Amino acid sequence: MTTKTVVIIGGGFGGVRAALDSARHKYDLRVVLIDKNGFHSYPADYYKLLSPSSDHKEHFGPAKFRLMFSSVSISLAEIFEGHENVELLTDEVMGFDAGQSIVNLASGESVKYDWLIIAAGSVTNFYDIPGLRARALEFKTTADSLNVRNAVDEVFERKGKKDPINIVIGGGGFTGCEVASELVGYADNLSKIHGHPRDSVFISIIEASPTLLGPLSDWAKLKTNARLKKLGVNILFSDPAVDVRDSIVKLKSGKEINFDVLIWTAGVKANPLGEKIVGLELNRGCIVVDRYLRTSAGSNIYAVGDISFYEGLGGKPMPMTSQTAISQAKYVAYSIKRQLHGRKIFKYHPRESKFIMPLGGKYAIADLGFIKFSGFLPWLLKRFVALGYFLSILTFSKAIKIWLKGARF
Repeated sequence: MTTKTVVIIGGGFGGVRAALDSARHKYDLRVVLIDKNGFHSYPADYYKLLSPSSDHKEHFGPAKFRLMFSSVSISLAEIFEGHENVELLTDEVMGFDAGQSIVNLASGESVKYDWLIIAAGSVTNFYDIPGLRARALEFKTTADSLNVRNAVDEVFERKGKKDPINIVIGGGGFTGCEVASELVGYADNLSKIHGHPRDSVFISIIEASPTLLGPLSDWAKLKTNARLKKLGVNILFSDPAVDVRDSIVKLKSGKEINFDVLIWTAGVKANPLGEKIVGLELNRGCIVVDRYLRTSAGSNIYAVGDISFYEGLGGKPMPMTSQTAISQAKYVAYSIKRQLHGRKIFKYHPRESKFIMPLGGKYAIADLGFIKFSGFLPWLLKRFVALGYFLSILTFSKAIKIWLKGARF
């Protein structure tokens, strides 16, 4: 049988899962995984990088940066060690020739494919708010998370003992609530270290809608709101940011909020890579796919995860979650396997996403569909969910090593 090539763009949840599942067919399938960074991250644990337990007054130097970075990021070479039919390219995709089945790279190379899986994820959405991009910190990558940690620490070092410290989070979704709740503990710790009065440190969330966690259940909203209030987080509802100047966020109501650190978590949008393929149908920047996750540019081009648009349960777009990306990647890899052997393919069947959301310290809320609960148990369950994920992409010893490294924080 002639060896065919599947090219996968993106080393996130969808890209790694599709590559690992495709790599099983080592005698008749060549897998090329293209990622501009060369490592795979676990965003579900980014909040841990803001944990006060990882500070202990020690200097935040290069060694500590590397240690914390490696607790949530893994080299792609480490994940695919021993997979001889997988080729890793640390490069950036610059364009496509769908007619010739070619991907063009920034290095000048081009890669020909029989199947293409686009799993390039999403980027921060600044909603064209003037001054926002230049003045806000993102929370989209491992480096972003560590930059936030460092920026908060620097404010405590810079500010006078009697000066107020204002930390503002834009967005009351999953990420915004996680960041705000974890920063409470970090601020407590830094106040002790720097001798800064804790009652002059203010953490606020700016939310454009009238509630937190828009699409989630009333139970999740009430639990989260109560937890954040208990932690002392101030929440401003129904008042979106319209302008950002030096140290000031102007809201639609005309109110102005001072900030020392502004963290933007209010939304994401599809990676603009899809705009580079002629013939792709887009919906709000996402690549529209059919019931087989194929794109309009060709039946051999798939899109999975955040970059794709698929109407799932109840006619609603599939959520931009790791569960969606992994589920779709598994399906596409299986579909390609069936095509490889001349078999019929079946439609993709989406599943409803479940969630566990940490909200500071050893507290979390969980909605698993059949049960909803909060407190320490869902927090502990989340740690084992992380272990399960690492075991799904790494050998046992490597998975345990990175999981224990994360447990230090």
